[in-house]
Amino acid sequence: MSPARPARSARPAWLVPGLVVGVVLAAGGCATAHPAKHRAQPSVRALAAEYLAIARPANHRLDVAVEAYADHAHHNLAAAEAALRFEAATERLFDRQLAAITFPPAIAATASALIRVNEIRARMTERQARARSIPALLSFDAGHKMADAQVEAQVKVIRAQLGLPPPSSS
Repeated sequence: MSPARPARSARPAWLVPGLVVGVVLAAGGCATAHPAKHRAQPSVRALAAEYLAIARPANHRLDVAVEAYADHAHHNLAAAEAALRFEAATERLFDRQLAAITFPPAIAATASALIRVNEIRARMTERQARARSIPALLSFDAGHKMADAQVEAQVKVIRAQLGLPPPSSS
């Protein structure tokens, strides 16, 4: 998702092409003293790969939804609303998939913050999709852009924590 989604047609930035990475296992200490502490932990590179595996398809789906919204917002209320419902469903799917990744505490906190702001945006998107007229639909655009910016702030942080390049602004 792009920082401000100019004209709601900019490419979402969750998924700038990133690294294809392998799993590096970390273990140490006595295996019999605390078995739970000695399970292999995925490396940050492996976690980055997991993140990208959910973010890339979500980005594609959001690109489709945002473009459909932009194509129809000024003249076809039903089609614009359908695009917004698809966008909200995509945001929620991404949130569920992100929540399923077991991150270390610092990255988990960022993932939780990302999920919280993305959920706020999904609720706003759903309210926008229930608009009864094109002017009412369009009245949500500025607020939607602000919500996009909040999501993008968290995306930038998690990508940095995962060693991924910053999101694209286009």
